[in-house]
Order: sequence, then C-alpha cells, then structure tokens
Amino acid sequence: MQAIVFDFFGVICSEITPFVLPRYMSAEAAVAYKASVVERADLGEIDLAEVLDHLSALTGAVPAALEAEFWACVKIDPEVVALIERLKTRYRTALLSNAMRPFLRQILEKHDLPRLFDEMVISCEEHVTKPNPAIYRLMTGRLGLAPSECFFTDDNPANVRAARGVGMQAAQFTGVETLKRDLLAAGVTL
Repeated sequence: MQAIVFDFFGVICSEITPFVLPRYMSAEAAVAYKASVVERADLGEIDLAEVLDHLSALTGAVPAALEAEFWACVKIDPEVVALIERLKTRYRTALLSNAMRPFLRQILEKHDLPRLFDEMVISCEEHVTKPNPAIYRLMTGRLGLAPSECFFTDDNPANVRAARGVGMQAAQFTGVETLKRDLLAAGVTL
C-alpha cells in the first residue's frame, strides 16, 4: 500500500446537506433536491451561492441564513485528522470528495487541512463525481500509482463499491476505530 485516500464529508467532516435540507423539506424532497441541485453543484455546474439562492426560492429562507446553517454543520473530526497526520509520515495521503465550490476549499483553508494531503481531487473542479469510475482513475493517476496500491475510505457504500471496481482497496467509513482495523487488515502500518 502506497497511498491512503479519504472522502471528506462523512469521514473527516460531518455531512452537511442531510442535516440542513430536512429542516426545509420532506425527506423525499431532500433526496430529490440532493440528486438534482446538489449533484449539479458537485459537478461544478453551479456554485454554493446559486445553491443557496435556489434553496431560498424554494423554501423562503434567506440565503445568508442558509449559508450560516451550512457552516454550523461543519464539524471536523480531530481523531480522523490525527490518524491522517500519523499515516502521512509513512504513506501518501489524498482527498477525494464530491463538493461544491467554493465551500470545501473554504473549509479546508479555515481548518488548515490542505497540509494533510499530497493530492486533492474535488468533484466540482474536475466535473465528475463519485461513484463515476473516472474520478477514482483520476486520483490514482495524480498519485502516479496503480489502483491496487491505494486504499480508499468513504461513508457512502456506493462510492466504496466503485473504488473497488477500479481496483482500489476500499472500506466503508463507520468510525475511526473501524477504519484503523480496516487499514491494518489491508496491510497498512499505523
């Protein structure tokens, strides 16, 4: 194993849209909104301001208040950060995330997280989202490694299956202790 690749939302940071959207719409409507508007943002077709304007028009909430809610949901997991810092001493580390611009870059900068990664592939910047196999190939290409030399973790099982489909070792993130066991099982030295 040469590189450990991390998802961001749901692994390093709390999820955002699953907490904000249900405050304004039914669970069914939130799923549809995520699959349409948020997916367009993750592809880089629209940005955070446009998402907030759209959500405001749909719900009547003020865009600035919606943005504040998005930011209020940002919780960085210090245990995951500490694990990445430890892994970085022996392995290449990378970030592979679906995200809208400029939100993820703003979070990374605010919390001094770019220092953790040798490479970052963010969907809105590449115009491709997980679980499309192309984004995993892009990541391994940027690392200059074969997929089999990379371990990937994500909280979404579909993204884990897609990573395995291109030849990466992958495990669903359910917590830092489980991730440590999964890494050890993959031959990673902690």
